[in-house]
Amino acid sequence: MTLLNKGMKAGPGGRSSVSGITATVFGSTGFLARYVINALAKAGSMVVIPYRADDLDAQHLSTMGDLGQMVKVKNFNARDDESIRHLIHRSNLVVNCIGIQKETMNWSFQETHVDIAAKIAQACKENEMVERFWHVGCLGANENSTSRRLQSKFAGEQAVREIYPEATIFKPGQLIGVEDNLMNNLARLAKKFPIIPLIDGGHQKIQPVYVRDVAQAMINSLKTKECLGQDYYLGGPDVISHKELVKLTFETIRERYHGLPLPAQIAKVITAPREALLNRVPIPINYLFTQDYVAECLQDQIIPSGADVKGFKELEIEPKSILFGEPIDHIRHFRVGGYELGTTGGGGAAAGGQGMRDYDGGRATT
Repeated sequence: MTLLNKGMKAGPGGRSSVSGITATVFGSTGFLARYVINALAKAGSMVVIPYRADDLDAQHLSTMGDLGQMVKVKNFNARDDESIRHLIHRSNLVVNCIGIQKETMNWSFQETHVDIAAKIAQACKENEMVERFWHVGCLGANENSTSRRLQSKFAGEQAVREIYPEATIFKPGQLIGVEDNLMNNLARLAKKFPIIPLIDGGHQKIQPVYVRDVAQAMINSLKTKECLGQDYYLGGPDVISHKELVKLTFETIRERYHGLPLPAQIAKVITAPREALLNRVPIPINYLFTQDYVAECLQDQIIPSGADVKGFKELEIEPKSILFGEPIDHIRHFRVGGYELGTTGGGGAAAGGQGMRDYDGGRATT
C-alpha cells in the first residue's frame, strides 16, 4: 500500500499485523461502511469509528479488528467542525460514507450530503497527516435530476472536489447485500402487500452492485497513487430495469409476481401525506414511499458511457452478478417453507420457469 508511514508497518500482513494505516470512517454504522471497516481491519489497520447511534448499532464493529485496533468514539457530532478535526488528527486515511435515503426532521439532503462532506474535506485539507480522502457518492448523481437526493449527492461530490482535489470519489450503484435496504425492502413488501407498485411501469435502468465488491475496490485503490483525484463508477455487470429487479425478488423468495404499473403523478399524490410527515414527526417511514424516491425512479442510474470512465477494471475487481448466488441469497429466508425449499409461486424458477436466470447481454429474458 502506498501510504508514506512505512516505518510503522510490522508483521507479514493480516489482522494481527500493523499495516501502517490509521483510518477514520465517518458513517461507520451504515451499510457500506461496515464492509470497508472490515476490509481495513483484516489488513491490520487501526480504525477510528465515530458514531452517534445506540451502542448496540456499533458493537459488531469492535470484533472486526485485533485488540485495540478498533477505536470507537461515541456521541459524534457531524455539525461540529472541531469534533471532525479531532477525529482525524492522527489519521492518514479518511473515509466519508455518510448518507441518507430520506430526509428527516433533523437531517436534510443538503446538510448531510453537501455541508458535512465539505466540512470533512476542509478538515482533511488542513491536516498534514491525511494522505488519502475517500468520498462515497452514487451512480445517477446529477445536478439536473428531479430527485433532491441525487442533486445533493452531485453537489456534495463537487464540493469535495473543489476543496480537496486529491480526493478519490467512488460512485457505486444501488448496493446489494445481507443488510441492504433494497432487496430486503422489496421482499418485505412482497410478503405484506397484494401489489408492488412500479413507477411508470418500472422501465428505468439501474446497475445494482454487490457491496463486498465495492468495499474491496476501495481497498485496492490504496495500491497506487494514480487513484488520487479520480472518480470511479462502480456499477455491477448487470443492467436491469426496476421491473426486472422486482421480478427477480419474487422469483428468489418463490412468490407469485404481483407488480402493478403506477403512473408517477398518482404515486406522488399517494406519497404526499408521508412526505409532509417526514420533516415534522420522528416516525420511521420506508424510503420507498417518499416523493423523492418516486422522482429517483424516473431516471436511469447506470455507468455513463465514455472512454475515460474508470471503474472496477482499473481497481482489479471482477464484480459479481446480482442475479444469482451470494449477492441475493440473503433474501431466501423470506420463503414461506424455508430457506432451501420454500413455496412455489407462479412463473418463477421454482414453478419450472427460467425467469431471471436466463440472462443475455445486460437484459433479462423474462
